[in-house]
Amino acid sequence: MGQFLATGLIINCYTSKMELQKNNITKEVLFAEMQSKLYFDTSIFDLSEKDDYYIFTLKSDVLENQLIPFLQKYYPYFYNDSEYYDDVIAELKETPASEWLEYADGKPEEAFQTDKYGTLENLFIGKPEVRIKLGFKTILLSMEGKIAMECYGKHFRFFQYAIQQMFFEFSIAKAMRVYITG
Repeated sequence: MGQFLATGLIINCYTSKMELQKNNITKEVLFAEMQSKLYFDTSIFDLSEKDDYYIFTLKSDVLENQLIPFLQKYYPYFYNDSEYYDDVIAELKETPASEWLEYADGKPEEAFQTDKYGTLENLFIGKPEVRIKLGFKTILLSMEGKIAMECYGKHFRFFQYAIQQMFFEFSIAKAMRVYITG
């Protein structure tokens, strides 16, 4: 297996509270850095705190109300043939929204599956820069490959921002992520 360039929808994002405390980074600074450097829109996510983690989870009303219309517009731009996504759209329409993530976990289609490989990303904060690890649960919507890169980040942020701007009428587009998966 190789590495592939992927686009996906962030379902949740998490980071260690201890890692932030150790580096004297407040959650407010973290959130501001995520918004400015990763184009991460905290307004479409619910924040919860566990013992050791901050967890952002995509708001259920955003997912339920926007996923299908967003995919109906997104998929034709990426895929040349609707055979890659027709079954996904049909299944989502017939499945209760509460079961969509379970459907993705079953890896039913190339165009809609939970991605267990593209989970980690680094966010650099401050001067001198401190590396904060972010974890993601992402539904992979499209991928191509193989890709090999030694350094990346700025191009992916640009692609991510371009996707958000192209689909500006959907706030769920702000949960898109461009990354390398394995």
